Parts: sequence; C-alpha cells; structure tokens
Amino acid sequence: MSLNTTLIDFFEELSYKTVMTEKIVIIGGGQASISCASHLRNNGFDAEIFIICEENFYPYQRPPLSKKFLTGNFLEERLLLKKTDYYKTSNIQVIFSVAEEIDREKKEIYLQSGEKIVYTKLVIATGSRAKKAPLSAADDFSNVAYLRSLNDAKSVKNFLQPGKRILIVGGGYLGLEVASVCSLSGMDTIVVEGADRILKRVAGEPTATYVKQIFSIKGVKIIENEIVKKINSSDNRVTNVELFSGKTIDLDFLFVATGGYPEVALAKKANLQIENGIMVNERLETNDSSIYAAGDCASFYHNGELLRLESVGNAIDQGQTVALNIIGNKTAFRAKPWFWTEQFDKKLQIAGLCNGFTEIVTRQVKDKVSFWYFKNEMLIAVDAFNDPQSYMIAKRLIEENKSPKKEIVSDINFEIKDALNTK
Repeated sequence: MSLNTTLIDFFEELSYKTVMTEKIVIIGGGQASISCASHLRNNGFDAEIFIICEENFYPYQRPPLSKKFLTGNFLEERLLLKKTDYYKTSNIQVIFSVAEEIDREKKEIYLQSGEKIVYTKLVIATGSRAKKAPLSAADDFSNVAYLRSLNDAKSVKNFLQPGKRILIVGGGYLGLEVASVCSLSGMDTIVVEGADRILKRVAGEPTATYVKQIFSIKGVKIIENEIVKKINSSDNRVTNVELFSGKTIDLDFLFVATGGYPEVALAKKANLQIENGIMVNERLETNDSSIYAAGDCASFYHNGELLRLESVGNAIDQGQTVALNIIGNKTAFRAKPWFWTEQFDKKLQIAGLCNGFTEIVTRQVKDKVSFWYFKNEMLIAVDAFNDPQSYMIAKRLIEENKSPKKEIVSDINFEIKDALNTK
C-alpha cells in the first residue's frame, strides 16, 4: 500500500467522523425547516438532525390555510410537508416544544420542556407573527381571529356562517383571500383598508383596481382610506368598530390582517444582529457563523435593498442554500421572488418585485390579464391573472435579466412566448 493511499484513507475516515459528530438543530416547523433538513439528507449528509416545532404539528405548509383549507377543499392531513413516517426513515428527530434560549458560547438550546440540546450548526426558521393592530396585544375576544397557524385557520373556519357579517381589517393579499372565502360562504363581508387603495404595498394601481372590480361584482364592500378608531365590545365579543370618519360598523366577527412581523425574540436574546428580521449574509449566516436564518424571519440584501420575503419559494430556496453551506458547498443565496394568491375564481401569480417601477404595461388576451412592471426599460415584475404562460415567461425573463420591448408586450397579436428570444 502506498503512502498516498494511506493518507487518502486517513482523511476520508477523518471526514466521515467529522460528519458523524455534526449535530444540526433547526428551530421552526415550516417550509424553510423541512427544505433544509430534506436537502441535507438528499445530499447524503449523515449527521444528527433535530427539528424543534413550537406547535404540536409536524412541519406543514401555510399558504392553503387562507385558501382551500378554509373552503374545505384541502384536508388537514394534506397540509403536512412530509408524511410522519418520513422523519423516522430519514433519521430526523422532531421535538414538540418551544426554544426559549440559545447559549452561543456553549452551543446549547434550552427548551420550555426543560430539555437541553447541543448543536454544532443551528438554523433559525421561526417565521413571522401576525400583527394585532388595531387591537392591543392583551385583547382576547372570542369573535376575533388572525391567521398565521393551523389553529388560527381553524378559528377562522368556525366563523364561516352564512348571513353573518365579518369585518376584515387590512386590504393586503391575506385579508382579501379570507374576504373572498367569507363571501363565497354567504357572509356579509366588509374590508377596511387604511391606505388610499388596497394592495398599496405590494402591487401597482392597475392590479389593485382589477382586484377591487372582482370584489365589487361579488358583493364585497371595500372601504379605503379609513382607519379603525375604536373597538367596542360586550361579553368578551367585539360588537362594532368606529372609524375615524365617524362611521360605525356593526359586526358578528372581526378578522385582522394588518401584516406580520418577523419572529426574532429568540435571536435577539442571543445577541444576533436584528434589522427588519434576523440579518444574514449571502450564505445566510448570521453574525455567528455557526447559526443560520432562513424563511420569513431572515433579512438580507437584494439589489442593494435590505428586505424579507414572506413566500414559499423563498423559504424553499433559502432552506436549500443553508443546507448546501452546512455541507461545505459554499453557496451564495440569490433571491428569485415569486408569489401567488387566489381571489374568488382568479389565480394571481406574481414574479419579481415591483418596488421602484416607472411604468406598467397591460396585456389582456380574452380573460387572461397581466400587468408588466418596468423600471425605465428593465422588466422587474409581473402580475398575471389566470395567465400562467405570461407568468412563467416573465419569471424567466426577470431571472435572466432580459426585458422585452413594451410595445410587443401590449400587442395581443404577439406570441408572448417569443419574448424569450429577447437579447
């Protein structure tokens, strides 16, 4: 046996032992967590993996909670991201408890259950929480709901009673999704939005106008440029709200969809850098190189702007990027923003981010409508209603930094797939 062969065997054995002594702990029970864990296993990473879930559910998907789960078209068991036996066969241990503290020096996590878990690499994927405004954190009315978890969704589902009135505070995508489900359930549905139009932070005016027309046709009343001034209650139930304009709205149920905030309490307590979320570098490492953050709770720079992306696609991609970096394949995360929402019978698919757009070009072919956002001559985002082809083509163009001519986008005689030939 040669000396070289002996050295190769030695280093292979050393590498194997190093992997075997690794202990990966992931905090969070959502898409980013399972994306990271499954990607580690798919890449042959044979180390201990623990997932700490705050809720008493195995990791599950969130998007259907405000859509098909509420309508009954998506059963609870279908929410699971992996079947429960996957964790046993993949040697991934799921712990149902709350992580209360991280000791970075000792690399230990202290759980509410009293357990202590040691880690070599830690992934924080704690997601986001629902804002309670205009209510206070202490308010706990029996007919008020928010939506961030499965239990939240079950509460909203109990509200779906024909003939009852529900007031929804917040005209973003979540508030409108719930409004469409409530309307379809036969409820008298009212949406109050504080900005001068719905979807103010996430879409241009043409998209908002198009969505508002859909809701108007369906009988949903949307009140814009109004803020809830006072909430009146009796017997632990909200009875009505008073708006700043002086108008009073009586209600049976109240749903609050005024946004979310990143869940950073654990990270902040551990003195990790916080800025609009848990701040990470291009490899999704925090200011502690043994701790990563991924998903809704992570903030990162994209095109010079610090942002967070609350989307399934982002959670999946970041979970995979973290896994690759844990394995040792140094990988920089490159955001590819995409989102989707369902409003009545319209499926809206969104590619890119419309921040800073200078012009919107409309394309309509029969019942397929898309709005193309340009920053000067550069395509930066597209909102496509019931138009998956335009969405897929635009997504690819944006990711390849290609921009079709505006005049061909609006030309209905132009085959949109030919835009891929743009140089």
